Amino acid sequence: MNIAFHTGKSAMIAQAQALNVYGNNIANINTYGYQTVRPSFSDCLYSVQRSTEPEWQTGHGTYIQHTGVMYDESQFYFTEQPLDYALPNEGFFAVEDRYGEINYTRDGAFAMTQADTGEWYLVTASGEYVLDYDRNRIVVPFNEDGTAADYSALSDMIGVFKFENVYGIDSAADNRYAATARSGEPVAERDFQKLQGALVTSNVNLADQMVKLIETQRAYQISSRVVTTSDEFTRIANNLR
Repeated sequence: MNIAFHTGKSAMIAQAQALNVYGNNIANINTYGYQTVRPSFSDCLYSVQRSTEPEWQTGHGTYIQHTGVMYDESQFYFTEQPLDYALPNEGFFAVEDRYGEINYTRDGAFAMTQADTGEWYLVTASGEYVLDYDRNRIVVPFNEDGTAADYSALSDMIGVFKFENVYGIDSAADNRYAATARSGEPVAERDFQKLQGALVTSNVNLADQMVKLIETQRAYQISSRVVTTSDEFTRIANNLR
């Protein structure tokens, strides 16, 4: 009965974590550059109940082994804004946060900010520095009269990077991703096209995520019932005289 209790408990924990994953996907359905995340379940260790019958094994529930990014090339939303960029390929932009950490994103909604030195830098909507092909911050070039930005030169400076195994990247934030041992280190791809005046939309399929959400809720309810039933059996056994 204790085995049943712990089996149900581990399943409840795993399903609750999965609910958070699917809920986060739905919450980011309108987040530019967001890639759907999928939880992968694995069995807990089995135990052999009788040494003479090694095939008689008892399971101990499940857990989420890892969450994988379900990458695909999403659709485009055309904004006609000169600082918006989309990647019609497997490329990622490199961005540096305030802590100096470099992450990668397909969200190309950029802007300009002025530093204390008077120079203008290319940044994301959340203020992260956009990096060039050498992972250096991009100083926005201006025309000689100092009035309008030279967007053609700016487009050439924005770095685009590719992972050897894009399905191995790890989610670092809502639409930020980091390299892993499975993905390999990102390398600069100067031949990748950048589509100016457009953004990459989220690849979340709302209908699919709602189905997953309902399935996970049902699995959580069943696991909860296992815990309740085990507790009832334990109470009955303790009351036996």
